[in-house]
Amino acid sequence: MCNKLIFSLAGVAFNLAASGLVFAADMAVKAPPPALAPVDSWTGWYVGGNIGYGWGNNTGEGFTSFTDPGELNSVASYFAVGGNVLPGVVPKGVVGGGQIGYDWQLSQSWVTGLVADFQASGMKDSASATVSTPPFHPFTTIQSNTAQNDWLGTVRGRLGVASNSWLFYGTGGLAYGEVKSTVVFTGVNSNPANAVFAGTATSTRAGWTVGGGLEYAFYPNWRVGVDYIFFNLGRISATAVPVSSSGPFLFPTPTFTAASKFAGSVARLVLNYKFN
Repeated sequence: MCNKLIFSLAGVAFNLAASGLVFAADMAVKAPPPALAPVDSWTGWYVGGNIGYGWGNNTGEGFTSFTDPGELNSVASYFAVGGNVLPGVVPKGVVGGGQIGYDWQLSQSWVTGLVADFQASGMKDSASATVSTPPFHPFTTIQSNTAQNDWLGTVRGRLGVASNSWLFYGTGGLAYGEVKSTVVFTGVNSNPANAVFAGTATSTRAGWTVGGGLEYAFYPNWRVGVDYIFFNLGRISATAVPVSSSGPFLFPTPTFTAASKFAGSVARLVLNYKFN
C-alpha cells in the first residue's frame, strides 16, 4: 500500500513538471519580438566643417583675341605661323571651410533640406610655353598663363533617402566664388626687343553646382560624411598690355586677350553637429 502511494505521488510530480516545461516552452515561442531600434530623426539645424580637394577643368588654350593697331599687322602674321601658344591650365588644391543647414524628415525614408557653405580654396595652376617661328618670321616668345580660385561658396537644396543612421542625398543650387586670371606675353628678339605684355583680371562670379553625398549619424547630435560637387563659375578675360621693354615701345602697341573658364569638382569630408 505504501509503495503504491509513493508511485502515485511520483507520477503526479512528473506530470506537473512536464506540464511546466511545456508551458514554459509555449511562453518562449509566443513571447513578442523585441522592439526595433528607433529611427534617427534628421530634422533640425546643424553646423559643421569640411576639408577636401578641388580640381578644375582646363581653362582653355591660346589667346582668344588681340588688337594690333600697327600698320605692319605683325601680331596676325605671327599667330598665323603658329605663334599663339598660350597653354591652358588646370587649377587644383586643398579646399576647406564650414557649412550651416536645416533638414526636414518628410517620412521615415525621405529627407529634404537647405545648406550654405563657404570655404577657402587653394586651387591654382600655372604654365608657360616658348615658341620660335620660322626664319622668315624670326620672333621668339614666352607665353604664360595662371588661373586660381581663392574662395568658393554654395547655397544648395538637398533631397535624400534615410535609412536609420544613414542618409544618401543629391544636391544642387547656386555656386559663387572669386577667380583670378593672369596672362603674360614676352617677346624675345622682337621689335621692340624683349617687350613684356601682362594683364590680370579678378572677379567674383556666380554660377551653378550639382552633386551628392552620404552622411552617417555615428553619435547623438554628430554626423560624419563625404560630399562631392561639380561647379561652374563661367568665364573671365584677362588682357595683356605693354608693361616693360629693353628698348623703346613703338606706338601704337598691340594687346593680347585670353578667356579662362572656371569650372571643376570638389570632394570633401564633412563633420556636422545637429542641434536638438
